[in-house]
Amino acid sequence: MHSKRIFVSIFAVAAVALMISSVSACCYCRPGLSPGYWKHNVRVYVEDRGSYSGDYPKMTDELLEEYEAEIQVNHPSFTLEWANEMFQDNANKDMWLTIANWFNHAAGRSTYHD
Repeated sequence: MHSKRIFVSIFAVAAVALMISSVSACCYCRPGLSPGYWKHNVRVYVEDRGSYSGDYPKMTDELLEEYEAEIQVNHPSFTLEWANEMFQDNANKDMWLTIANWFNHAAGRSTYHD
């Protein structure tokens, strides 16, 4: 009987540990957004043309500035102006997905896959 209680206790602890790890791993549960989404919103910020897209959270200057600061932790020379230059030049299309995923990770989203 005593060994059964120990087994049940160990099982309960393991189950709780699994639940905690799945909840904490969920910070990237929100799907990543496409390069086109980020391209549009960065252009709105830099060129002040058009309006921000997205419903929740609604994109704002402040959010993009927060994402810029977060990206700069790993890419110190990154700026929104640089990102806009990259996004607006089709010669840099091979970098668009990388830049979009920098934004996705800064926003707590998962990696976007084409």
